[in-house]
Amino acid sequence: MKKYILIVLIALGCLAPSCNYLDIVPKDRATEEDFWKNALTAQRFLFSCYVYRPEIDYGNLPGQPFGGDDFMRSCKTTTAKASYKSVMYNEESPTTVYHNLMQKSGVANGGSTYFLYEGIRYCYYLLANVDKVPDLSEDEKTMWKGEMYFLIGLYHWYLLEYYGPIVLTKEMVSLNATPEEMYLPRSPFDECVDFIAECYDKAISMLPPRQPDARWYGRACATAAYGMKTRLLLFAASPLFNGNTKYYSDFKNPDGTHLVNQTYDPQKWKRAMDSAEEAIIYCEKNGYSLYTNPANASLPDFERGKRDFHDMFVEPHFNESEYLFTKANNPQWESYQRYSAIRSEWPYSSRGFHTDVQVLFPAVEMYYTKNGLPLEDDPLTKNINLYTYNPATEVAVINENREPRFYACVTYNRGVEEINSTTLEVKGYAGERHGFTLDSSGNPDITKEYNCFTGYFSTKAIHRDISYESSTDHFYFHDASYPVIRLAELYLSYAEADFEYNGSLSAKSLEYLNKVRKRCGLPNFEDSWNLAGCIPTGTKLRKVLHQERSIEFLFEGHRYRDMRRWMEAEECMNSSKWKNWNVYGTGAESYYKIIGFNDVDLHGTNVTFIAPKHYLLPIPQTEMEINVNLVQNPGY
Repeated sequence: MKKYILIVLIALGCLAPSCNYLDIVPKDRATEEDFWKNALTAQRFLFSCYVYRPEIDYGNLPGQPFGGDDFMRSCKTTTAKASYKSVMYNEESPTTVYHNLMQKSGVANGGSTYFLYEGIRYCYYLLANVDKVPDLSEDEKTMWKGEMYFLIGLYHWYLLEYYGPIVLTKEMVSLNATPEEMYLPRSPFDECVDFIAECYDKAISMLPPRQPDARWYGRACATAAYGMKTRLLLFAASPLFNGNTKYYSDFKNPDGTHLVNQTYDPQKWKRAMDSAEEAIIYCEKNGYSLYTNPANASLPDFERGKRDFHDMFVEPHFNESEYLFTKANNPQWESYQRYSAIRSEWPYSSRGFHTDVQVLFPAVEMYYTKNGLPLEDDPLTKNINLYTYNPATEVAVINENREPRFYACVTYNRGVEEINSTTLEVKGYAGERHGFTLDSSGNPDITKEYNCFTGYFSTKAIHRDISYESSTDHFYFHDASYPVIRLAELYLSYAEADFEYNGSLSAKSLEYLNKVRKRCGLPNFEDSWNLAGCIPTGTKLRKVLHQERSIEFLFEGHRYRDMRRWMEAEECMNSSKWKNWNVYGTGAESYYKIIGFNDVDLHGTNVTFIAPKHYLLPIPQTEMEINVNLVQNPGY
């Protein structure tokens, strides 16, 4: 009877978005044999195991892709519509939960719920039964098992990333399990890391470097497992969980076991560095490389770099050159395009493209100069006032002489956006087509949600061919896959781990850094820093490596994770320190004045990151009451 209940629960549990698993079983009674009777029905179960992956979502789970200091949705967009803001505005608590990755219970206010432990259970269920499928080859069975080990590792990783030390599920829990077997305490962080890494290692041993069928892009492969393992180990080596006595000295299980190690271990950086190198060698051996578009090859290097970097993100339907793991066919991709593009309808309308996503000033200031140096280090920019207007070019000085990735991903007043198969100038003064909306009296209409509150627009997701037809109210979007992890991350992870372990950059690290820089049209790392005297050392070099990584992945959701693991979030996520152009200005004289980020009037409070509270999500109180062995995360 309990086996029958389990089968039905699994069938019902698969009624997640894009998965109607009950189609494969008789309507009167589902039996175990129906799941495994042939490859087709078993494959549907396999696909259902993927639906538990957190979406790359337009404004939901923090870091997927919003939540850092690089870009955000409109200040007028409430937490109810953009639940990632619950952390930014200190609205998340154990009893007011916008995010729950653990169980079905405890979610309030329409936030993000991903039943990750349920997904893990179903992965184990497939592992236990895949050998029963009569018409699967041995190679297919092995690959499916590898996919399940990858997903078991991945789902534990998401729990670890958001909650820190977690309860590990190392095998399928029996329906006959006792409460003592079911309601376990949290495992220490390092034990969690080792278990997830072991899952990825098993996946690597069973999976091909690419899925053998183009229809299956988005499913796990060995390169994805290599990449996610490296991300895991870099996360574990970083200050947040490597000897963090500042925040986690009293973070213990009821029996007194420390959940975060209290002694810094430099060997964790060595482990991350070795993992990155192993992954790079494997990927390059199997044909992976940084994406370049052959159509851009004859362009001057700066323009080629700008276009190659932008095309990497939007041009191929699936970037099989560089993407190691993706969220394929993500429905949120269309929202990302629709709400990033400059306004298409005027006067103000909620139809068409309209600005809801805007670039924040910390990201604008983060991008390098055209010489590949930080603004404060380049002789071209360090001694001038960047926050002034240049009447000759009709743009702000800070928008001139910037690196190719800046122009690939950001536009601004009197900049350009390629859209609707043409190049449009951005008219960004208040009262203009793309600028802040004015009311009938000519005053800023702050009641309108779809306005650019910063003066900068995100173009990273905008393909030149997307368009909107007003007469039919129809959008023409460009389909592309969203990268979960790409090859460039491995190169930059190696360099970071090398520096942290050895105290300097090796020749190999410089080689990897320069691969990333060359693709986007920047000079070599050494040549750039020769302009500033020499390659920096110590704390300054650490800051530069953090900047190298952040720039490459701005607007892809990495900043939220990286700021936290570096323990820099409480400094960076403070909107009272952020700048803005005076977007209420109707001309150059009034517009080009630096003001503060105005989210107090518009949202009701400043973005504030409270440490240690906001480094982790709270465990919902409902789960604490179910499992009395759980301890709450610090700060809640």
